[in-house]
Amino acid sequence: MLKVLKMCLLHDLAEGRISDLNYVHQMYVHKFEEKAVHDLAEPLPFGADIKAIIEEYEKRKSPESMIAKDADNLEWILSLKEQVDIGNRRAEDWIVSAVKRLKTPHAKKLAQKIVRTDSNSWWFGDRNDEWWVSRNKKKSNIRWNKNG
Repeated sequence: MLKVLKMCLLHDLAEGRISDLNYVHQMYVHKFEEKAVHDLAEPLPFGADIKAIIEEYEKRKSPESMIAKDADNLEWILSLKEQVDIGNRRAEDWIVSAVKRLKTPHAKKLAQKIVRTDSNSWWFGDRNDEWWVSRNKKKSNIRWNKNG
């Protein structure tokens, strides 16, 4: 579990130096991710560990790397689903390709649930529940005016 967490936290480290290039940019630009990771990790006493985690993640051979990559894609699918639900129909095309990238059975099952669920329900659950008004806080006697 710790290895998966490290991969999830560090897999985009190089983007601090090279940016998160979109798909069109990636067709025309060579990314020097390994150099960026090397330059960022080299001065650190635990830099070799960072490089090893990112290298394993990029190879996508270990179960941990596949889980971490699926988590990254699931985050993207969640964002796309919210876009679809607010009316961005272009996002529907991206969800299809993102779901196809998933490798683990659990991630595939979760993605199908995400796609079928109204993203607003992720926040509200029962919208008629009093909790959404009071958040179980006692009413305060403090009255606020426009000036604070």
